[in-house]
Amino acid sequence: MHRPLSPRRRGTTGHRSRQGGQTITEYVVVAGILAVMLFAPMPGADRSVIALLIKAFKDAWAAYSYTISFPW
Repeated sequence: MHRPLSPRRRGTTGHRSRQGGQTITEYVVVAGILAVMLFAPMPGADRSVIALLIKAFKDAWAAYSYTISFPW
């Protein structure tokens, strides 16, 4: 036999669906803003944050490899 839903539980599925859609929308908006901030050129600089980070890693690796190339 089918039991009717209690008053507390009635209509919660639609609310969850809307809430899930809002969460995805917020995630996409935040991810888009972060992508623009990381890949757009910084004001006053010719490079983006990602390009500066890559350059810093390359410079650090060049200094490290130069240092370990010395014989002991």
